[in-house]
Amino acid sequence: MVDNRKIAAPTVERLPPVEAVVIFTRVAETGSFTAAARAMGIPLATVSKRVAELEEHLGVRLIARTTRRSSLTDPGKRFLIHGRLIVDALQRATDEAAHAVAEPSGRLRLTMSSVLVEAGFGKVVARFVAANPKLRCEIDVSDRYVDLVAEGYDLAVRVGKLKDSSLIRRKIGSTEASMFAAPALIAERGMPSGTRELAAYPLIGEQIAPGETQDWTLHHEAQKPVRVEFKPRMSANSVRAIAEAIEAGLGIGRLPTFVGRRMVAEGTAVQVLPGWAGASLDISLLHAANRGMLPGVRLLIDTFVREAAALL
Repeated sequence: MVDNRKIAAPTVERLPPVEAVVIFTRVAETGSFTAAARAMGIPLATVSKRVAELEEHLGVRLIARTTRRSSLTDPGKRFLIHGRLIVDALQRATDEAAHAVAEPSGRLRLTMSSVLVEAGFGKVVARFVAANPKLRCEIDVSDRYVDLVAEGYDLAVRVGKLKDSSLIRRKIGSTEASMFAAPALIAERGMPSGTRELAAYPLIGEQIAPGETQDWTLHHEAQKPVRVEFKPRMSANSVRAIAEAIEAGLGIGRLPTFVGRRMVAEGTAVQVLPGWAGASLDISLLHAANRGMLPGVRLLIDTFVREAAALL
């Protein structure tokens, strides 16, 4: 016979016991109390008791029982959807807790823009690997678009605008795109006194695209934005290539400010029109979903977040 006993609604609002949710979910997935008990390695009486306690707690029948079979009620089917999510989340939490205390080991693959390596992010990785002797690391220094999942990378460190993707993005810093030129070029042509004069100088483009003209939008905290249209003397979609073009005296170019200032300190560039710059450029970490992330990747992310400000 079908058990139609009325179950009283709970008098206290509280979450159901997690163990009971897990057991109910296993009963629903295996199709019987006996199969669930066998799969979980616990007594059949415990399975029955925990499911009954869950039903009493919720005030609704989840499983219709007869002498021959058990089946989910409509409320049981709806609760199973959420029960599976709870069990899945509990498993992820358990895995992550275990990983948190585990010593990082195995292979860690990351890709990083060349300019960030030069800025000191490569040293951060080197110190991190030295502090974790069981970890092996491979770094692809490249400005190209990398498909992290298809190419097997754990983490990407990038500067500037990123393509939309399903990857998780974490901003760890930002910088402006300021203008720089070789000292010899400024000695020959003089320093521009304002943005209107920029079009008279050779400028270095940042796009590889059809069309002869490009444009910059420059911002200043005390003035309105200015648009500069020009025919580039040279164009490159790599920060390193633009920096080398600037050093060679080919024109005025825009670079992340932390890159240009290092060149100024080395005597290979001077800043042009300080205070004017392009839009802010984000420094970002990209990785796949958090689930299943290796301890080494998680710790390296934390290290980048902690040390990025000092490098930028």
